[in-house]
Amino acid sequence: MKKKIKTIEETYKSMDPIEHIILRPGMYIGSVKNEPKQLFLYSSDDAKMVLADIEYTPALLKLLDEIISNSCDEYRRTSNMGLTEISVTMEKHGAVIIKDNGGIPVVKHKEAKVYIPEFIFGQLRTSSNYDDTENRDVIGTNGLGSKICNIFSTSFSIYTADKKKSFFRSWSNNMRTINNDLKIKACKDHFTESCFNIDFSKFECGNEFTEDFINLIEKRCIDAAAANLGLKVKFIYKDKNKIIRKSEWKFKSFEDYIELYSDYINLDEFIKIKDEIMQVWVFPDNGINVTFVNGAECSKGTHIKAVRNEINKYIINYFSSKEKIELTSKNIDNKYSIFGTFKINNPAYDSQTKEQLTNQVETFSANPKYKFSIADSVLKQIIKSEIKNIILDWYKQKSEAEDQKTLRKLNKQAKTGLKRSDKFLSANSRKAEEKMLFIYEGDSAGRGVRAARNPQTQAAYFMRGVVPNSLNMSPVQIMGNDIFNDLISIIGLSFGEPLNVKKLNYGKIVISTDADIDGDRICALLLLFFKHWPELFEHNIICRSITPIIIAKKGNISKKYYTINDFKKDESKLKNYMIKYVKGLSGLDNEETKETMKNPIFMFFEYDKTADIMFTKWFGNNSNIRKTLMRS
Repeated sequence: MKKKIKTIEETYKSMDPIEHIILRPGMYIGSVKNEPKQLFLYSSDDAKMVLADIEYTPALLKLLDEIISNSCDEYRRTSNMGLTEISVTMEKHGAVIIKDNGGIPVVKHKEAKVYIPEFIFGQLRTSSNYDDTENRDVIGTNGLGSKICNIFSTSFSIYTADKKKSFFRSWSNNMRTINNDLKIKACKDHFTESCFNIDFSKFECGNEFTEDFINLIEKRCIDAAAANLGLKVKFIYKDKNKIIRKSEWKFKSFEDYIELYSDYINLDEFIKIKDEIMQVWVFPDNGINVTFVNGAECSKGTHIKAVRNEINKYIINYFSSKEKIELTSKNIDNKYSIFGTFKINNPAYDSQTKEQLTNQVETFSANPKYKFSIADSVLKQIIKSEIKNIILDWYKQKSEAEDQKTLRKLNKQAKTGLKRSDKFLSANSRKAEEKMLFIYEGDSAGRGVRAARNPQTQAAYFMRGVVPNSLNMSPVQIMGNDIFNDLISIIGLSFGEPLNVKKLNYGKIVISTDADIDGDRICALLLLFFKHWPELFEHNIICRSITPIIIAKKGNISKKYYTINDFKKDESKLKNYMIKYVKGLSGLDNEETKETMKNPIFMFFEYDKTADIMFTKWFGNNSNIRKTLMRS
């Protein structure tokens, strides 16, 4: 079918303001569709706030919130008519009554020729907040809120009095029709009452208020009372004129409101920040933001960023200099929560929904001398609080997780090949339990071992130099050492996984270091390394090869001595014997080496708590303990 070509008039259209607002509601009140979100709501059963997964229509919330905000703004003005309380009454099928004991001047606007209440609620872009040269600490900014509510209602009425006169007028048909019911009467009372019926046809959320939405409006009433101390706010929910729920709120302090969040913060531990524009409470953990700007909930924006930037910058500098840990704001933000109230001059928001403050920090206060900052004394309290431990715990867990990931990679790599394959002589037997791995200090013993060993059952690895002290090394650091990496690969060990000794490549691991002080030290360092797998000791897999330090020969007679004391006992009987002092394994000739390999003498080790204590004493950071041990 051929597509119809639009005329110029069909392509370019003009709409009246009401048509445009209804057609493009997102520009004015947000989404008209139900959206899922996680928000705090009040649980009457628990008498506290709970974090709940709900569905609600942001635009619908905005309509009611605008009228509530009008009353809150009036309460904050010094020139109000004595406003002390607000009541919000909702009926399930869309009727809403919001009343306060303030009042609106019942006089005619000289230029518009209409009464002020009609001017405020029935004409677009009218407001008392348009003078930007005036310092304002209220919520309203653009003069759209209450009119928007009128537009999205099938009927809307305003009834108010200013101690002299009362005013009543209603609208219908989404504010298009001004009903002929204007009433002006003498009245000594003062109040303002907005009554409206939501036009659900303009929303994609059914034709009645949902339970989630009702809970959300009650939460808004609680917030209004908390952010405007001394203001009494009543909430009433009805169904067919029957009261289903009723609550009343008035707070003496913001701390009383914070107590409602006791399931999410430790009320006994906080740091308070206070200056001429803000009162902020910082609590360890959870990363919650619950803040109010000029009496309305606003937990996103430049005011939050300003506080967190100051705190995060201090924490980052501290951890970098004192703990040698590099952090970012992203690492820190969810380690503490912020509750607070802010008094921002002439607030600006990212949209009419007023969910995010956009004022630059320099414009927060009307006072030209004011500079946003948090005192060092307060920041020092924060770093001394549980927040520091929470960050350290997180960093430890993060490091361990990263190490585990790296270990898995290194374990996998260790199975693919050796760092020094030329230093390894393998054994050919397929029976792992009968094979032995001899670990030597260096290449000097290599020639004799190659000729003397049983290639079926005796493998050898020749280290180069002294292995590092692994006492305080992490598994990742250990795997980074070539010798340790090779031993892990050859034996079939791995970090971060249970050890099954039956699956090892060798039944015995023989430390074959020289029988001198250096050899003893290298042996101890290898034992320190192998203690990461206690099962090796439990199953007598780890041992040390004991070789003679003195050999006495006379013809075909050969006597071996493994300690100086043993030699001294026999020394007088060794007349005409050739005495050979063996300096390391390389000092053995081929026959002597073959004998030590054919009939090895093993010393086994027991690993217990005492061993750990001695490892710490010998290889720990305290050199004084080590010196004492050496002297003894």
